[in-house]
Amino acid sequence: MDSRVSLHRLEVLCLVVDEGGVTRAAERLLVAQPAVSAQLRSLERSLGAALFARRGSQLALTEAGQRVYHWAKEVLAGSTQVQRDVDELAAGTAGSLVIAASMAIGSYLLPPVLTRLRAERPGADITIHVGQPTVALRATQLGEVDFAVVTWLDDEVPEGLDAEKLWDEPLVLCASPTGPPHTDSISVAEITRLPCVGVPTNTAYHRIVQNQLHNHGVGELDIVIRLGHAEPMKQAVAENGWVTIAPEYAVANDVSAGRLRLIEIRDARLVEGIGLYHRTAKYYSPLQRSAIDALRLARHHSDSHCR
Repeated sequence: MDSRVSLHRLEVLCLVVDEGGVTRAAERLLVAQPAVSAQLRSLERSLGAALFARRGSQLALTEAGQRVYHWAKEVLAGSTQVQRDVDELAAGTAGSLVIAASMAIGSYLLPPVLTRLRAERPGADITIHVGQPTVALRATQLGEVDFAVVTWLDDEVPEGLDAEKLWDEPLVLCASPTGPPHTDSISVAEITRLPCVGVPTNTAYHRIVQNQLHNHGVGELDIVIRLGHAEPMKQAVAENGWVTIAPEYAVANDVSAGRLRLIEIRDARLVEGIGLYHRTAKYYSPLQRSAIDALRLARHHSDSHCR
C-alpha cells in the first residue's frame, strides 16, 4: 500500500459509500461525477486493490473495500479530533467542549448542567448542537463533536462508538389547566381516548413511547397533531385542551407556573433513557472529563428525585 494515501481520497470514498453512489457524492462535493470516479481509481491504485464491484446499476464494496472504508472512517474522525485539539492549543483557551444532543435533552436537560460547569471554568468554550439523534451520533462518529447525549434506544450501538446509559427520566402526561381529563389520575389505557399532541413518527422519542405503551397493552394514541419540539407541543396542549406525553424535565417549569398540569398514570411508569455515546478510545481533555462527571452526578440527583 502506498503510504501517501491522501485524506481527501478517503473522504471521497466515505462520501460515496454514505451517500449511496458516485452521483450523490459528486453533488455533495459540487464537482463533476468523473472527478469523483477518478479519485476512487487513484485510491484503488494506491492501495493495490479493487474497492468496489458493480452489481447491476449499483456499486457495492468488495471485502477489501469494506475494510478500507471502516479504516478510513477512523482515520478521518481521528484527524478531525486532532485538528480541534491543535486549534485549541494554538488559541490558548482553557479548553473546548462540543456536544451533540437530541432535541429535548439539548434544550432542557443539558443547559443547567453545562452552565454550572461553565461558571466553574470561566475560560471554557462550550457548545451544544441540538438535532435528531441520528445526526448527533453521526457527528460523534466523524469526530465533529466530543460526544453525544441522546434518547437511549435498545438498539445495536453504531459502529465505532461506545455507549453508556446514564439514567432513566420519567415521562409524564400533561394537560391544560382546564381541559380534559377532568381528573388528576387515569389508567394508561384511558390515554387513547384523549386528544394527544405527538412527535414525528421518524424520531427516537416516538419509538420509545410507542414501545412502552404497546408493552402495557395500549394501542395507537389519538394524535391530533405532530410537532417537532417541546415548546410548540406545550403551547398546543395549553391552548387547545389537548394532552401530551413529555419528559418531566421539559415541562417542570410550565407545571410550576400553572400553564400545564400533570395527570398521574396509575398503572404504568413511562421513562426516557438518557444515553451517552462517544468514539471508542476517545481522548478526553480535563474539561471534557469534567462534563461527563457532571452528567453522571446529574444522574445521581435524578435517582434521588425519583425515590
